[in-house]
Amino acid sequence: MIPILVYDKDQCDPKKCTSKRMEKFGLAKEVPLNRIPPGCIVLTPFAKETLSPADLKYAHRGIVVLDLTWTHIDEIPHIKGEKARKLPYFVAANPINWGKPWKLMSAEAVLATLLVLGQDEQAELFMPRFNWAPEFVRINGAFLERYRSAKDGMDIERIQEEYFESLRRPGEVDRAEDPDGD
Repeated sequence: MIPILVYDKDQCDPKKCTSKRMEKFGLAKEVPLNRIPPGCIVLTPFAKETLSPADLKYAHRGIVVLDLTWTHIDEIPHIKGEKARKLPYFVAANPINWGKPWKLMSAEAVLATLLVLGQDEQAELFMPRFNWAPEFVRINGAFLERYRSAKDGMDIERIQEEYFESLRRPGEVDRAEDPDGD
């Protein structure tokens, strides 16, 4: 099992906090900044590199989620020696941010990370604990499938860009898939 570590700034409602819930069910452990192991994966939207299956080699040190509200996102601390990674494009399935891209709660971020890294058995532990988890997997299924086959973060970036490009010019994508126009 990959250690899931939480740095919690206690900025959210404890009744809705998915980090607290992960801790309650033994899916994660809260740690202070100075106890985050060097070389672990730290999930941060400010990372230069995107998470990919190639990062599994760092995950054995731990996956760290920084739990703070989106309104305080600029307060994310720098953690020495970490492998900072941003998540690829995902759509939230939690009740607060449902349907919003990139607005994941901490448990969604961890679930997405485990699935991208191919850690299905550990990810499965989230399903009975978070009622939105199956929906998260369902609405992001096509992305997950493609991300899991990527060789590195640059490949993930390419996959995302292809998707965004298809949104800008859907007619061209349709014609490319059906060259006869049928």
